[in-house]
Amino acid sequence: MRGVWLASASFALLALVACGRGGDGAKTEQSSAENIAVALDVCANGGDALCENQALARLESAAHEALVAESSAISDAGAALLVQNQNRWREAARVICGLGGPDAEPNAEQQSCLEDRFRARAQEVRQAVQEVGGYTFQRMELVDAAPVSAAMAASSGLGEEAPNAIVREIRFPRIDGRQTPAIQRFNDLVAQQPQFRLEEATNETVDYRIAFAGPELISVRFDMASDTLGAAHGNNTSKAVTVLMEEGRALVAGDVFREGSGWENFLTQRAVSEIARQFREDGFTPPERDVRESVTKPHLWLITEEGLTLLFPPYSFGAPYVMGGTEVSIPWADLRAYLNPAAPAPIRPSA
Repeated sequence: MRGVWLASASFALLALVACGRGGDGAKTEQSSAENIAVALDVCANGGDALCENQALARLESAAHEALVAESSAISDAGAALLVQNQNRWREAARVICGLGGPDAEPNAEQQSCLEDRFRARAQEVRQAVQEVGGYTFQRMELVDAAPVSAAMAASSGLGEEAPNAIVREIRFPRIDGRQTPAIQRFNDLVAQQPQFRLEEATNETVDYRIAFAGPELISVRFDMASDTLGAAHGNNTSKAVTVLMEEGRALVAGDVFREGSGWENFLTQRAVSEIARQFREDGFTPPERDVRESVTKPHLWLITEEGLTLLFPPYSFGAPYVMGGTEVSIPWADLRAYLNPAAPAPIRPSA
């Protein structure tokens, strides 16, 4: 009878997402600590061979306890998404560490791999929910893995040196609570999607950091990386997604700077000077044309309380890939002569 109740509780919790309930940010008994713990317990109704592994069970229990604690601050819908994220992560961990079907028991190497991943996960999930700038941000995760086939290993040139799996780890923020049109728009604008199919043999990661959050504006930095099996090197880049909350749209240049003020020239010269200073020992001065092209793109502007951070991913400022990327931060005070007086806070010039 208990098994039936466990299954029912888990199904009811996860069904909140499928049927769209919780859009009003409701927190009910459905997402109580007990029900969240039940929904996370994939071993309650049989599970897989890992359920009998005491070392992993202890580590998994620590992650579950942290997630239950995190879920107390979010809605039913948010709690259901935490459960989905965790269960998806767990299945990916099995594949990454080289396990086959659900009945497969880990060998010594696989056991070590799983323990490392479960241990790291127990720490990672403690930051699944953040309170920043009056918002409750929940970390969304698209974590998947697929075994590297013999054909993939052979075509990559790695052969037996190929890893167990191709891995996708994509993370982005979601504002929990009452889903107003503005919040829904923000969630849509910052949601990230895979750029590669797993069968393309390309690992893919996306991570983020909230640079600023306030009533008028939220700015999020994303760092992306990908590497194809057997390639000489991977690729990485960065971008910013800044959303004007009242209008529910992405930031454009006119939201920050006065038209005709010459801000383009100022940003270019400031960035050229700063990047040359950063790479002085390499004897590198960036081409002004390349720098100008980057500094005039709002998706490379990160808004912070202190000022504007210009992101320069690899290849974006005329440097060879080996030099990587960089960034240049400019205080708002130094930009005052160029700023739009009607800009949203924290950009808006002080009186």
